[in-house]
Amino acid sequence: MITPSKTISFKDSIVFKMMFILDERFEEISLVELYKNTKRMFLGLDEFIYAIDALYVLGKIDMDVEQGKVKKC
Repeated sequence: MITPSKTISFKDSIVFKMMFILDERFEEISLVELYKNTKRMFLGLDEFIYAIDALYVLGKIDMDVEQGKVKKC
């Protein structure tokens, strides 16, 4: 689910689905609005959260948890 393997294709992995978030045009957006804009690309909220977590760890996005905002780095 998170990374491609013999049983999980690249297109079904979170690594691939992170691109949908990065392709969105925003400088700063609420997490809820970002999910609404990209939810059709994910099987569920859990995949979206995995993608957000991975992007944060990689330093591609920054989050303001108190305000619920996501910002591209």
